[in-house]
Amino acid sequence: MTAEPKLPRSVLPEVQSLRAVAVLLVLAYHLAPQLVPGGFIGVDVFFAISGFLITGHLLREVRRTGRIDLPGFWAARVRRILPAAVVVIIAVLGATLAFLPPTQWKTVGIAALAAAFSVENWVLAADSVDYLAADSAPTALNHFWSLGVEEQFYLAWPLLVLLAVWLGRLRWPARSDPRIALLLVFGAVVVGSLAYSMVLVGSGNPAAYFVTPARVWELAAGGLLALLLAPREPGLERRAWHRFRATGARTALAWAGFAAIAAAAFGFGAATPFPGLSAALPVAGTLAVILAGETRGVLAPQKILELSPVQWVGNVSYSLYLWHWPVLIFFLNFSGSEPDPAQGTGLLVLSLLLAGASHRWIETPVRTLAPLASSKWRTLGAGAVVVALVTAMSFAPGTLAQRDTAEQEGAAATLLAAPPPELGAASIPDGAPPYLPGKKQIIPVPADAERDRPHLGECVQKPDSPVTRECTMGAADGTLTIALVGDSHATHWYRAVEATAKEHGWTLLTYLKNSCPFTATERIAEKNGRISCHQANEDTLKRIISRGDVDAVVTSHWAGAVLDKGAAEGFADYWGKLEDAGIKVYPIIDTPRPGTRVFARDCVVQHPDDLESCGAPATSAFEANDFTLAAAKREPRVGVLDFSDQFCVGGFCPAVIGNVLVYRDKHHISDTYMRTLAPVFGARLEAKLRADGLDDRAR
Repeated sequence: MTAEPKLPRSVLPEVQSLRAVAVLLVLAYHLAPQLVPGGFIGVDVFFAISGFLITGHLLREVRRTGRIDLPGFWAARVRRILPAAVVVIIAVLGATLAFLPPTQWKTVGIAALAAAFSVENWVLAADSVDYLAADSAPTALNHFWSLGVEEQFYLAWPLLVLLAVWLGRLRWPARSDPRIALLLVFGAVVVGSLAYSMVLVGSGNPAAYFVTPARVWELAAGGLLALLLAPREPGLERRAWHRFRATGARTALAWAGFAAIAAAAFGFGAATPFPGLSAALPVAGTLAVILAGETRGVLAPQKILELSPVQWVGNVSYSLYLWHWPVLIFFLNFSGSEPDPAQGTGLLVLSLLLAGASHRWIETPVRTLAPLASSKWRTLGAGAVVVALVTAMSFAPGTLAQRDTAEQEGAAATLLAAPPPELGAASIPDGAPPYLPGKKQIIPVPADAERDRPHLGECVQKPDSPVTRECTMGAADGTLTIALVGDSHATHWYRAVEATAKEHGWTLLTYLKNSCPFTATERIAEKNGRISCHQANEDTLKRIISRGDVDAVVTSHWAGAVLDKGAAEGFADYWGKLEDAGIKVYPIIDTPRPGTRVFARDCVVQHPDDLESCGAPATSAFEANDFTLAAAKREPRVGVLDFSDQFCVGGFCPAVIGNVLVYRDKHHISDTYMRTLAPVFGARLEAKLRADGLDDRAR
């Protein structure tokens, strides 16, 4: 006797439960990362699910009709994805104009535009490899990066399926089922994309986290499983591998899948190379749960998976993912600090309420709206109109911000046309007042602060560059030759060093490389493959010594960099070799950082009459890992320069001093403030040179 063929289940509770797990992991990671340090893998669970479901849908259509209705497929995606996404984008734009400082408006507008066109992942990828943009404040739409990956997959994947079907029929015309061709194409995508992801991760390229080619293998892996489980005849239940037909085997496989996801969620963290091969663990776990399918028995997870709360979270998971991140970002902007457990719980509840409302009154009604559901072309047209409207709205924040900035730039130009003698650091002797009498304009204009930095082009090398470039500034045959060496915190001293060199007719050399402190000790980031410093530093040391004309080296480093063991010894080693060669070394103690979680430029716009709230006590403003003094004890011939008193007065480090914004971002000093500090810098460096016997040339 033969068993009746089983019809497919219309609902897959295990898939809905995986969606619930995925979104809750992401929420937990964002609200309490210390509890779930690898919760970011929830996105990978989503990717595998999407690949499985979408491919299954496409394969069923191919078996049923022999083709794929591309406009119909894309129209269905529009009805499913666009309504809730558009509402969130519009809500974020409105809330940005209402609650956030103008310094953030343009960035949010760009993010909204990228989200509307499903390319936010590429915007973030570009920022991640730009050292000066990588530390930017997150927007309330950054989480659209993962939707961008999925939507790009939805655009290309059906075309690839059609190509595979055509190739299969061309190669095997007698076969009605192009399974072999599909298997080869899907497998090639998985292998190629995974290999590319591993190469990017191995090279330390942070763009690997966002770019579609490094992520698409996760969706393709879900598609591969859908192909392997697809029944040969339409309308039947998916096939199960014979080894997993038994109830016990299915139960064990399901629990193993959930265990793999949990292992990644609680075992991964910021130091985990990701995605690359590490992402295979949560993806494999997800596919194992799907492969197990419906489980029954005393120990089976099915009863848990079918619980109403679990299924409800799975149903609203898309809206929950969309709303939770804006809720968190606006909370962080209002509070200035991470949420405590009670606040985190409140944010979770608010996100759930918004998700429920969004699913009930936006997602479901629009997806089933008769005028759209009955016409794919009407759906695509409506989608195009909506995207065009969101595009127009996305330009509004930047336009309004530019108008506000233009007014401030006019006031700043007036102030700089006849600068008061107490501007910026010159007001330190008067107690570092935030505003000078009768002056309320902050310079640089906060909206332009990010660009208030040395523009040295290739003279400042990127973190992954294998070399540090030597550049010559100032007099060609100066009375002294001074070298400025180090990372971006050495670079932000450039204006002060340049002004001093110009005043005295010195030759100025620069050896600058972002993220690379001038030390023999490796940064942990280099050990993890994300930057390249050690060989470049060794070459720089040899070049400086071999020149034979360098009189002194000025150097500094960001004290927030995490170095391997023996950090102080690494600095002292390089300094000692320079001193042995007759080159004086003047390390600068690192500068403080702002006192708020948000950027100082944002804070001062939000609190123009309470600028003290944007500063920090000196006891907490300085990084704990500044090895300058410890290294100087090991190499006492160096002359340490300490300008802490030019940033902090009376135990407090302001964000604005004498109408000048001290910081251009989270921890780099603005060029404008450095220019006002140049006279003090020059005087102290001259004193060191004089004490070291270089006074006959330091004039």
